[in-house]
Amino acid sequence: MLVRLLLATIALIGMTAFAPVPLPKPPKVTQKTLLESMQGDWQMVSTERNLRGGRFTSRSTTRIRIEDNRWSYVYPNGTEFRVSTTYNIVLDLHQKLATMDLKRALPGGGETVYMSGIVVVEGDTLKFCYSLAINPDGTRMRPTTLDPLPENAILMTLKRIGGPAKPEKKRGEK
Repeated sequence: MLVRLLLATIALIGMTAFAPVPLPKPPKVTQKTLLESMQGDWQMVSTERNLRGGRFTSRSTTRIRIEDNRWSYVYPNGTEFRVSTTYNIVLDLHQKLATMDLKRALPGGGETVYMSGIVVVEGDTLKFCYSLAINPDGTRMRPTTLDPLPENAILMTLKRIGGPAKPEKKRGEK
């Protein structure tokens, strides 16, 4: 009897000793960390549109610069790039996927939402899915998923081509 009890105890200890270690929880994404991961220069590599006539994909060479909370389209101007249209970025992480509104200033003051969608950043890839369709109340429709791409939605896929601007070092700093 004692031998059986000893063997059962050893077997129980042996089974738990080799149990897999639980994976660590991924770090919680905050508005600040999401915005930080978006900083830098991006190349739009494709846009997909799901229209009533079908799904269309096109390639693009458009560049986008994200600095602080500003999304700007940049275009070549000789040997440099110039900033064209700029939007203010407004993020909300209270949904399953982070939502992002791109707002433009109005000439008389205030702002209006120009693009309303969802955003995902995975390493050096940023995906922004938005719709230009309007709800009956006048607000922009917002997609709730990237896959499948909702009808009348546009999915921009961007690849990072340059990191965020690094602050200049002051004299004497390393």
